[in-house]
Amino acid sequence: MGITVSIIIGCAAASLWAWSGNSEYIWKQWGHVPYLMRLRGEWHRLFTGVFFHSDIMHLALNSFVFYSFGRLMETYYGKSLYLLLLLMGLIGSGLATYLRYRNNPYYISIGLSGVVNAVVFSFILLNPTTTLIVWFLPLPAWVFALLYIAYSIYGGFQEGGYINHWAHLGGAAAGVFFALMDLYILPM
Repeated sequence: MGITVSIIIGCAAASLWAWSGNSEYIWKQWGHVPYLMRLRGEWHRLFTGVFFHSDIMHLALNSFVFYSFGRLMETYYGKSLYLLLLLMGLIGSGLATYLRYRNNPYYISIGLSGVVNAVVFSFILLNPTTTLIVWFLPLPAWVFALLYIAYSIYGGFQEGGYINHWAHLGGAAAGVFFALMDLYILPM
């Protein structure tokens, strides 16, 4: 079993556990809460928060996109570099979330989206002219990337909502950075 599938199984297990009980309590205990990371040094939340998802659609969408791109990038990079990409995506998305919400005691972030974006944007940088099918619309990968970044920047500055656009942006930046390292620094 590959890394991508193992992570999806871990996300499904953690999410099902949270949904079977008091999910908000579990998210408060294990979710990414930047305020508590700053106040109490609970940096484990950076890692644990990615496994939980708010509902079946959140889990299904992250799992579908992660599976679609993750298998390709896991094969392309190999296990060691792929794990490094995932770690950089985790750190990039977590850092962006931390910087934006570290003073908000009520903010909780859950989900694998930032890590997924690192994988997707790494793929896009390496394959910019590939056609992606986005909501049944074919788009060149680079066009999708620009539209997605614009949407995420706009969404990040809006108040309210449940989407952590800052995690998406941080993960995307980490994926681009990793792919650039692959092209220009890392020996392949």
